Amino acid sequence: MRLLITGASGLLGQETAQIALKKGHEVYSIYKEHPINLGTPLRLDLTNQSEIPKVIIKLKPEAIIHTAAYTNVDGCEINKDLAWKVNAESTKHIAAASTNINAHLTYVSTDYVFDGEKGFYTEEDHPNPISYYGYTKLKGEEFIKKHSQEWCITRTSVIYGWGQTQKLNFATWLINNLKQQKEVKILTDQYVSPTLNTNLAEMLLEITERRITGILHTAGATRACRHEFALKLAQVFNLNMNLIKPAKMNEIPWKARRPKDSSLNISKANFILNLKPLKLDQALKKMKEEDIKKANSKLVSHSFMNANSFDKKCETHPSFNSLMIYT
Repeated sequence: MRLLITGASGLLGQETAQIALKKGHEVYSIYKEHPINLGTPLRLDLTNQSEIPKVIIKLKPEAIIHTAAYTNVDGCEINKDLAWKVNAESTKHIAAASTNINAHLTYVSTDYVFDGEKGFYTEEDHPNPISYYGYTKLKGEEFIKKHSQEWCITRTSVIYGWGQTQKLNFATWLINNLKQQKEVKILTDQYVSPTLNTNLAEMLLEITERRITGILHTAGATRACRHEFALKLAQVFNLNMNLIKPAKMNEIPWKARRPKDSSLNISKANFILNLKPLKLDQALKKMKEEDIKKANSKLVSHSFMNANSFDKKCETHPSFNSLMIYT
């Protein structure tokens, strides 16, 4: 299958492209600033509205997975013009182009389309965003429904995991700080559905391959406050849980409001998909296994390049240092 992935240099897009290539798909990896050596990389600035349909119609992918977004919640509140162009306007053009070439379109949306007053939201619950970020993503959903003929809107929550991107996510930020023995303050009163990037990428590809349509909540299967999430992560990675201190939402000087409980009900995805949303314990175990696998891969690669260097003490060897430090 010819597959176009936007945001391919991001945490989710990279993982989706990697898995798609392993499955034998022909992948076009769209990026803006950070070139990515996955499939056929193509640079495209989504704020350049006129170029979007040109690229899509020229490539004629059979399916599109639209992961690209401006996800800085406070940044969206400050720079509303950019947020609108990236999250809403570009999505409209992608949707229209997908119809032009009869491509299936999977759009990655967010739990922030909800106000957080209820929690455990189903696909049938009425969205009511309380931030401009959430508003632009909801408008993206509306443009998908209006302009695309074959679509799936997938809502997710707090994506985390390993990636080649230099940008830290909640999990890698926490691991980085705890390994440096730094105290961190984590919210006890904001509830989410933490989602491992690998698990989400697998679900997105199944949706695309089966051309599933409609709205689907594709998030982690566990509702947890961020503090609970942090403690579980520290436990799995054998880090000092005492460094994790409680904090409240009203202590954080945000520019934009956040939902108190934007957790998602994933019963529908659990019923429809073969690759199920993972519970938090399962996902963190998988993340730890990915960590070990990548570290071992680095050791093997380094041993081929520097076969004579292992007479040095292990604790000074760069590959062993990489087991301890993630940035």
